[in-house]
Amino acid sequence: MSDLRNSAVSIVQRDRSDVIRQISEITNVDNQSINQTIEACMDDAGHYSMDQVISLLLDDNTRTTGQAFGREAHDNSSASLPKTAMDLSQTSNHRIARRITAGVDVQFPSDTNPMQSVDADLERAILSSFESVKQSIDESDIAERNPVDEPVGLRNIGNTCWFNSVIQTLYTLPYFRHLILNFKFSEENSPSDSHEKKAIDFTKNLRQLFVLMLKSPRRSIDPEPAIRSFNETGKLSGVNFSQEDCSEFAIHLIDLIELGFEIRRKNLENALQSSNSDNPVHSFVTGEVEVKRHGHEPTHEAFRQINISILDSTNLYDALEAFWLRRINEEPSDHQDIVEQRWLKHLPPVLFICLNRYRFSQATKQASKLVIPFEFYRELYLDRYMLANENLILNKRETARTLLTRLHDLESQLDSYLKYPCNNGSILLSDAIRVVYEYATGNRLDPVLVDRTVSDTPTVSQSCSIRPSPTTSEDLRYIQTLLPSWLTEIENRCAVLREEIHRLKQQLKQLYDIPELTKTKYALHAVCVHQGSAAVGHFWTYVYHADKQKWYQYNDKEVTESKWDDVIEAGIGQQQDDQDEQHVPSAYLLVYIDPDKSLFNDASCLLTPELHRTLDNDLQSLKEQTDKFQFEKLDKNLEDVTTQIRNHHIVDRISTLPIFTDPNMFFDREIVDPVIRQVMHLLKINESKLSLEKVDLLLREIVDAEINAYVSSKSEIMMDLPKRDHRLEHILSYFIANDVNEIYQRRVMFDIIRRLPIERSNVRLTIFQSQAQLTCRELQMSDDEIEEYQDLIADYKNFRGTTAAFVAGCRLMAENKYKDAIAYFCLACEYHLNLSRHGASPMKSIDQSILFKTRQLCFQKWNEIILSNFRAYSNYNLNDETHHILSCLSELKISSDDDQTFVSEIQEVWYSLLDQLQPSVRSASLEAFLERLLEQPTDQHQHHLSIKTDHLVERYQTTIQELFHQYPTLRHRLDISSVLLEPIQIPITINRSDPHDRQLTENDGDRSHSSL
Repeated sequence: MSDLRNSAVSIVQRDRSDVIRQISEITNVDNQSINQTIEACMDDAGHYSMDQVISLLLDDNTRTTGQAFGREAHDNSSASLPKTAMDLSQTSNHRIARRITAGVDVQFPSDTNPMQSVDADLERAILSSFESVKQSIDESDIAERNPVDEPVGLRNIGNTCWFNSVIQTLYTLPYFRHLILNFKFSEENSPSDSHEKKAIDFTKNLRQLFVLMLKSPRRSIDPEPAIRSFNETGKLSGVNFSQEDCSEFAIHLIDLIELGFEIRRKNLENALQSSNSDNPVHSFVTGEVEVKRHGHEPTHEAFRQINISILDSTNLYDALEAFWLRRINEEPSDHQDIVEQRWLKHLPPVLFICLNRYRFSQATKQASKLVIPFEFYRELYLDRYMLANENLILNKRETARTLLTRLHDLESQLDSYLKYPCNNGSILLSDAIRVVYEYATGNRLDPVLVDRTVSDTPTVSQSCSIRPSPTTSEDLRYIQTLLPSWLTEIENRCAVLREEIHRLKQQLKQLYDIPELTKTKYALHAVCVHQGSAAVGHFWTYVYHADKQKWYQYNDKEVTESKWDDVIEAGIGQQQDDQDEQHVPSAYLLVYIDPDKSLFNDASCLLTPELHRTLDNDLQSLKEQTDKFQFEKLDKNLEDVTTQIRNHHIVDRISTLPIFTDPNMFFDREIVDPVIRQVMHLLKINESKLSLEKVDLLLREIVDAEINAYVSSKSEIMMDLPKRDHRLEHILSYFIANDVNEIYQRRVMFDIIRRLPIERSNVRLTIFQSQAQLTCRELQMSDDEIEEYQDLIADYKNFRGTTAAFVAGCRLMAENKYKDAIAYFCLACEYHLNLSRHGASPMKSIDQSILFKTRQLCFQKWNEIILSNFRAYSNYNLNDETHHILSCLSELKISSDDDQTFVSEIQEVWYSLLDQLQPSVRSASLEAFLERLLEQPTDQHQHHLSIKTDHLVERYQTTIQELFHQYPTLRHRLDISSVLLEPIQIPITINRSDPHDRQLTENDGDRSHSSL
């Protein structure tokens, strides 16, 4: 019960479904009733005691009777009856294990196969578990070991504690683990026999389970593939076994693995044409006894498991002696002339001892479980059962028989005083004398034991509660003289008998404590414990890790450090008469190992590619399950928040702003990609922190790290301009360059993350996106802050629009498409003017001097082409160009002083051309054109052009490089001071007489220029 008491302290931290499953195995009560009982037992803090829950459930006799025994008998736990050792000439296929159940009539209908029902039930449990895993993931399923060599648990997929207990016991044996991990079998040599093929398949599945237990970071492993494979073996080779009994499963498991290794050995022998070594599994667990019968030749039998009855024994040594050599005080009856003894001839490295705690009633056809105390030991010396010590042991047994005879005689004498017949019962003879004396005299009588130093006179004390009876003085003297002497004599005799009995028992106990019989030592490796009735219950295991010098309790997926006292408390059986048998755990299977064998030294194992793939698949599955679990938990929180918002009519005002309702706002990959890349990079670095409890902290940590990375980059941004513009690379660069308050820096990061256009399959980003939604709700902003934040987002959008239009115009200008290019330059200027209205910071947009001067260059080139065409072609119609050129000139007129001066020079060129023409149709057309040219703009022309923002960082750098290459004066004059403090001087000379000869010079710097 220690494990249950320990669990009561932290039961609230355990998974409810796991607790319900364990209680169900013990009580066989339906899950709904268990859950209701747990709720009833909970205190205000959510804590409850498993003991209390079990007690309440078992106290309901109606439910216990109706449910604990309502199942089919084959659906409950059972134990095998004691098995005799098997003859070496026979195989394990002839071993028949009979099942017994408690409180159930085990007479099955003739058309019912219990094993088929067991298989079907197990199959349903596996399928149910598989479906539940697909639907939901338990937190314990994704819990990780730290370090990875921490003992690993196994999930219970539905009444499979018997499987887990045995597997965890065998896995912790290094040699056995090494055997399984190194099992290799080529598919080319796959056997045709279905039974052999199933044995091979099961061994392979067990190997995959072992490699996960060895290398997987999980704290508990899902054994479902191995259990399914074991289930498919069915009644292999005619062996009828109970799948819910750990001792039978242990032997059948060994049989399957031995068969797998035997098939592999034969294949190797056939391939090498030579005899190979013995089957390693057979030698690992198989021992041999020599059977001696009076009047018969000795025979030899093999054994793999020792099944002993505890009914007439109180400790393991006596039970083993009764099993092999019969009890010392057992004599053959008159009709029994054959006395049989079994002597150990060969011991295996691993010894399985099953403690048969079940008693079957032929009258009721029912079995009950024995929970009487039974003592076992950490060290077990088997010399007293070895054939080599036969003569010595027989002499010791004769001595023991003599001592036992004397002991029984003394115990019989003591009983004659302690159990003196009285009516239909018995009474202590000393008590009877006291009663008579006290009744006659009215005084209490205390005897004086023989102490060699004390007087033989009994002590008489006054008794107020007993009145003396009418007695003659002579009778009274007789009573006062005789009865005390009788009492003293009886008590002294009893004391002497007790001393002698104790001495004889010590002699018997120490009879075999001689050096000759302490050479064959076995150490206790594991204790498999069962709690429940003969019909239902739960198995768990205590395993000693010699490398750690510690005991561990393996309770399915829960593995906890334990102590030897816990093992004894859980395994010894009922220690108090008032304990409910179904509450009392007791040892059921003991596993001893030979500590001197090198078989138990841990050996390294070179994993095959197949096993590496198993590990890789498990790691991928763990990652997906972790993501899904975290997302489901976070999604539940989001549902709660959504409900809270809906109930309280809370509106996220940020999300309703026009800038955020624009579907294209954050779908610009150039804006979100830097955030995604950095978030994913930091997620990978901090993957261990990605848990439900730390998502919020990790999100804030990542945002803070991202902001801090750009705080010190303002000087770098300024120094690299205009050849490289870091503001295009990340929105934070733009904010940092413009000294934007940190509250907006953090908010924009959360908003981008929460509005990312991602697929639901990308769970990691989805988790962060959901958490960002929760975080944004907590970031309170005033109306003024919201308005300023909206302006900042619009500024960044306009900045990117300015740059994209500028790049598009430069590209078209390089292709001599000046007419199209000038429209993009004008659009860039529109964006630029919008930015200038939100503040005079020079870092809000691209450099104004570059933008305006490049537009002038393009307009100049375009104007030259129009002039050239007008001069060259007499039928050239200026009206075709009027709309485009006038719209651009209108923008130049309302722009900077430098642009206005430039427009004036353009007008002068066209006026000088008019002076050169004779009155004609052409001159009239030119005059009309000039009238329009001189008009003052009434409003700004709006350009409706589509711009591309993809690869904007690279395209901007390429554009600037080509611009500097074509116009070297730009590169020489552009430094940080000129970009930020003064306009860029781009000398432009317009040749009024010959537009074909106009060119750029470096001397015309007299015109006025506007500064930023």
